[in-house]
Amino acid sequence: MFSDSFIYKGSFSPEQIPNQLNEGFGLVWDGYDIDGCKGSTGEYLRYNNPHKLSLYLISGLPVIIWSHAAEADFVIKNKIGLAVDNIYDIKNVYESLTEENYKEMVINVKKCAEKVSCGYYLNHAIEELNSKLE
Repeated sequence: MFSDSFIYKGSFSPEQIPNQLNEGFGLVWDGYDIDGCKGSTGEYLRYNNPHKLSLYLISGLPVIIWSHAAEADFVIKNKIGLAVDNIYDIKNVYESLTEENYKEMVINVKKCAEKVSCGYYLNHAIEELNSKLE
């Protein structure tokens, strides 16, 4: 059964979390509905870069993200996860995923994680902003 694929591992201190996230996917999802990210926190995903995304990347996990989230294009472009419209879509996407696809995502996640941990994306954004201001 699909629901058997989800395992709740409890709560941990912020320092312990990356060590506990060591298999599967991280879910970048907010709001009160499984049919889409609704409500103020769900809508906020359309505009922000949630901390959860960085956490999962640093932990080495590919992500499943709402397809309308601001970072969905980044996830797809960098091949670090999957984008879905609603929670129900996860089953079909997950079942069509091959081991090769997953391994490729994990390799790409490691590359992104290195960039996140050294501040590459922040520095790149600052450089872009500075060049536009000049």
